Amino acid sequence: MSGDTLLRRGLWLAISLLVLLAYWGGLDAPFVYDDKVEVVGNRTIRFLDNWRAIVAYNVSRPLLIATYALDLNSSGFEPRGYHLTSLAIHVLSVGAALFLAEGVLRRLEHPKPLLVASLVAAVWAVHPMATESVTYITGRSESLCALFVFGGLGAWVRAIHLEDDGRVGIPWRVVGLLAFAGAVTTKEVGAMLPVAFVWTELCLGPRGRKGRATVRWGWFLPLALLIALAVWARYQHAGTLLHREVERPFAVQLLTMTEVWLHYLRLWLLPVGQTLFHHQPDLEPGSMRSFASLGGWAAMVGLGVWASRGRPVVAWALGCAALFLLPSSSVVPLKENMAEHRAYQQGFYLCIALGAAVPAAAWAWARWLGLVLLIPLVLLTQARNTVWSDEVALWTEASKASPEVADAWYGLGDARRFSGDFEAAATAYQKAVDRAPENLEAWSNLGIARAEIGDAEGAREAWEAALRVRPSYCKAHNNLGSLAYRRQEWDRSITELRSTLAYCPDSVVAHYLLGRIYDGPRPDRERAVGHYQRVDELDPQFDRIEFVRERLMALTF
Repeated sequence: MSGDTLLRRGLWLAISLLVLLAYWGGLDAPFVYDDKVEVVGNRTIRFLDNWRAIVAYNVSRPLLIATYALDLNSSGFEPRGYHLTSLAIHVLSVGAALFLAEGVLRRLEHPKPLLVASLVAAVWAVHPMATESVTYITGRSESLCALFVFGGLGAWVRAIHLEDDGRVGIPWRVVGLLAFAGAVTTKEVGAMLPVAFVWTELCLGPRGRKGRATVRWGWFLPLALLIALAVWARYQHAGTLLHREVERPFAVQLLTMTEVWLHYLRLWLLPVGQTLFHHQPDLEPGSMRSFASLGGWAAMVGLGVWASRGRPVVAWALGCAALFLLPSSSVVPLKENMAEHRAYQQGFYLCIALGAAVPAAAWAWARWLGLVLLIPLVLLTQARNTVWSDEVALWTEASKASPEVADAWYGLGDARRFSGDFEAAATAYQKAVDRAPENLEAWSNLGIARAEIGDAEGAREAWEAALRVRPSYCKAHNNLGSLAYRRQEWDRSITELRSTLAYCPDSVVAHYLLGRIYDGPRPDRERAVGHYQRVDELDPQFDRIEFVRERLMALTF
């Protein structure tokens, strides 16, 4: 083993130890936000032998969902196992990032490629902006995708370098193709990797007689076939290529994204004001804020173009930063305009651009500056993990950052309710409905919190308020029926539960409670049997299914 290889592995190990130091405090962080849907609430990952269900759950991210299934199989619903997997993925991504950065710098004969690559990878690895992609389990989509992207780009650069020296680069290009398959089955942003391959050849590839870059287009045929297969699978299972989570005018979407890009850049340069929930309001054309944002974005792009002149590495890095931000922060309208985990890869490319822009003669002091910078970054990331380790603290931070936004208070209400502090939960939900009276889930949970503290009338008022917004809201009818059932108000309970079934005929809870009522205080054997049978048909995994089956046996034999 050569001395360079030993040094390279030693540096990766040193960076990995810094990562462990920064993230160890987050290993017991609870499931939060989308984790409760994608992991805890995802029934398809509970059975490893049913791989078709795992793939079909999200056809664009089967590899990601498979990692959740493996975690569930080994750790159950204990978050630590999931966090260890995410941390391992981040450490592997750091290794891939180091491989890529060194390869790019060596390709252009930088005098200190390994030193610069190591500092770049270290700063990025322990930067607090990466926390949401590591400690947030659902954020794993970004770190796992980045692992394949960095590895694929590093392999592509290696192939270009070998072929320029007259050697064989085919094995490395095959690695790049395999990495693309991994990236595109982890997250949709992986589809940008072939474009990044082309950009890499344009910036770093060999030059022809007229100084133009030579691109080996033949290698992009299998990539095109893989993309076509991914598009076909997407249409087969999702019915659309670009998923629109909300309706937003095109001009508003683009203007809003200009400000989002500026926020991401600011947070990577100065990580102050981080939060799980960034409220980024839509920017309307013609507003002063939209003009300021568009001007700032144009200035950012202009500065990037100026910094890239005569610096191919800087041009390559900034181009990749833009490419991998486009899918989530351009024309596709998502419910949340901004989320920190979407900028995971961009931070790395920005670090490369900054590192490559430092003149070689200045690295005598720049390396010490970089090493000193690691200390506050590690401390800031430790602090972020402390916040992520407490769901109440996480949403308290969000509600302070956006006190005018209902969703932040709704999240805090949920966190308080799950922790058992129902009075504080009711207060937070009340603030949510004050800001968004049309928020049905907030009204519903406000009623639940009030019911838990014994305020039955307050609970009823909350659920009735939800029905004034939408009379067909089944959850409110169900809650009112359940409340009346517990208070032995049988006629009121029957009325509400029948209202539930009028709008939602497959409500298991409504069928179960009606079965109990007709099996007891309002005896009607035929109706009781009918409702119990529907429970058994609709949900064989229902938590009271054994009782239901026992009563069916007693009533029918």
